[in-house]
Amino acid sequence: MKMKNILFAIVLTLGILVGCGTADNNPNVADTEQTEVQVEIIISLENQEEILEEEVLTVDAGTSLMEVMEENFDVINNGGFISSINGIQAEDGQPYAWMYTVNGEDATKGAEDYIIKDGDVIEFDFHSWE
Repeated sequence: MKMKNILFAIVLTLGILVGCGTADNNPNVADTEQTEVQVEIIISLENQEEILEEEVLTVDAGTSLMEVMEENFDVINNGGFISSINGIQAEDGQPYAWMYTVNGEDATKGAEDYIIKDGDVIEFDFHSWE
């Protein structure tokens, strides 16, 4: 009888330890979500002939490129697209514009619609579109 009580106590203790130990093995989704991301912004002229600025910024996850640009540079938002950065813009009739790439690829949407991803390298270049 005494042996049964000891065996029961051991099984009960092991059950409690196993039950308490599983919480650490399943990370909470909220703990693994990223709240901030890093982005590198490069501003240049004439197909990178002249680099004007190069900044590595930490921003909140879910931030649009337009928000990043408006918070860190003097920009003019023209319907979701950037028409001026730090006072540089095309004069009337000039075939110049700010074009941007993301990680070396031409952008497929306006800055207002692009959501920054961790590690993005975004380059704005002011050049002729002709």
